[in-house]
Amino acid sequence: MKTLDILKNITYFSDLPENLLLDVCNSSEQVELEPGDLIIEEGASSEEMYVLVEGELVVTTSQQSKEIELARISPGEVVGELALLDKAPRIASVRASKPSLVIRVPASTFDHLLDDTRVARRMFRTVTSRLRSTEETLRHGERMAALGRMAAQLMHELNNPAAAIGRSSKELADIHRAIVEETATLATSLGEEVVEPDPVAPPTSPIERAEAEEAMASWLDESGIDGAHELAPGLVATGWTVEGIAEMTATVDPKWAPHLIRFTALRATAGQLIAEIGIGSGRVSELVRIVKEYSFLDQAPVQEVVVTKGIEDTLVLLKHKVRHIHVVKEFDPDLAPVLGSGRDLNQVWTNLIDNASDVMSEGGTLKITAANRGSDVLVTVSDTGSGIPAEVLPRIFDPFYTTKEPGKGTGLGLHTVHSIVARTGGEISVDTSDQGTTFTVTLPAATAA
Repeated sequence: MKTLDILKNITYFSDLPENLLLDVCNSSEQVELEPGDLIIEEGASSEEMYVLVEGELVVTTSQQSKEIELARISPGEVVGELALLDKAPRIASVRASKPSLVIRVPASTFDHLLDDTRVARRMFRTVTSRLRSTEETLRHGERMAALGRMAAQLMHELNNPAAAIGRSSKELADIHRAIVEETATLATSLGEEVVEPDPVAPPTSPIERAEAEEAMASWLDESGIDGAHELAPGLVATGWTVEGIAEMTATVDPKWAPHLIRFTALRATAGQLIAEIGIGSGRVSELVRIVKEYSFLDQAPVQEVVVTKGIEDTLVLLKHKVRHIHVVKEFDPDLAPVLGSGRDLNQVWTNLIDNASDVMSEGGTLKITAANRGSDVLVTVSDTGSGIPAEVLPRIFDPFYTTKEPGKGTGLGLHTVHSIVARTGGEISVDTSDQGTTFTVTLPAATAA
């Protein structure tokens, strides 16, 4: 197709005088691009702008040894004009993300185009919009970097007290056992040895446990034990029954029996609390470990990553979001690693799982698979929600586009996912119907990189 005919069908140029269009055509050329082809390199001198006719271009910049996606150029748009305006080096790189056709317009022709006020106004609007978008993207990257530094410091500060609590709870458990042993040895005022019956397994059903606690509290209350309802849960949880306590105190002086019962209940409750402290401190330490691994703190930005580890950690961190959902995981046991940023890939799993849980607020099934497919690793995240509307589907990866209520979504989640997957050398696709939605992420295996 002739360049003149192409430009006449592009809004940017359609109303320009034909003699101006002919000048552009005579000095320009059509260029076919393959995915990955570089047409503008960051830092290089500015010698031309490009008009995208077919396909897609991605604009990226380097920041702190990382490549950050700034924008995606669609057919009918121009790119490269910003640096030409002030004759400055390129501030970003531009590559084809799919087979594309562009028209290369040299700097001299660009200057001629600016003589037309219509082009100048359009160029000004385009440049202003692109600068705002670029500034917002860079600020977002800076905020994420600051958040990462804060998270690293927070994890360090949390880990120390959590470890201290864990050590203290173990020491407290040892002291508690010693106190119980010494108390039994010193309890000569009972006149004879108290024989405790073997504990029974505590009830596992919430209803059975509640009934057992109520029966225990009633019996303690009738026996004149203060705080019966506070002491009953600890006794039941450690395997005591009404019959067991009655058997233990059957041969004890009635004057001392209430004290023995209360001592037994307090001992059981204290032991239970010590165990809960140990479990809680262990849980905090485990969460700190998971967050550190999830964030890949103090690790190389690009490395071999086993994606299933990041998915498992993400499910732990989003446990509050998926607790009402049935989660199914199907992972290849010999899954190949991928080469990329573990921190970035975990953002992919976080956004996809978080979105899936949002569309299944009333419950459903979240299915996650990870498998080797030739030289790639294939990950799918499927939900059983109502699907993505047809009118929304073409824009789901656009920046700042969201269907969520104000305050509940920024429109950057899926855009971030798309950018990270593309930066890792992979692809993402979506299949949706009224039975649910499946996102498929394809990443090159490290052995194939």
